[in-house]
Amino acid sequence: AGRASGGGDSMGGNCSASVCQEMQRRGLAQPVAQLLVYPATTLAEEHPSMSLFADAFPLTRDTMDWFMSQYLPAGADTRDPRLSPACAPDLAGLAPAYVVTAGFDPLNDQGRLYAEALRRAGVPTVFGCYDSLAHGFTAFTGAIPAADAACREIARGFAALVQEHR
Repeated sequence: AGRASGGGDSMGGNCSASVCQEMQRRGLAQPVAQLLVYPATTLAEEHPSMSLFADAFPLTRDTMDWFMSQYLPAGADTRDPRLSPACAPDLAGLAPAYVVTAGFDPLNDQGRLYAEALRRAGVPTVFGCYDSLAHGFTAFTGAIPAADAACREIARGFAALVQEHR
């Protein structure tokens, strides 16, 4: 407690948010902070960015549908907060969050709305959107200068958040 942080991107962001919520449900100490990079926060709802960027490279709606068909058992309750952290009834008391989205990303709205919900619940939250980048930009730092700059900025910002809440 007070020393570790957690984070992930895309479905890893989903997992990280779910872990913080599960720790809270079990009465365990929260990590110092959570880093959620273009997180998938709901499997139960569709937001406008999902349709707007349904064919965006590298994450398309068809790709997401295939992933979910491999991940979820038949009949899974997609409103269960363990699958859809945005469906949790109460986000108060979760670890401070650093939430990042990409402008050209079907998950853009999910990350933004989750960050807003965290703030409304009183969770210290930093939010940023890299409007010119697409989902998965963290994997393109060697090829896309803007992705490299974004990742460096995220690292500095998250380090500052962790330092502030230690």
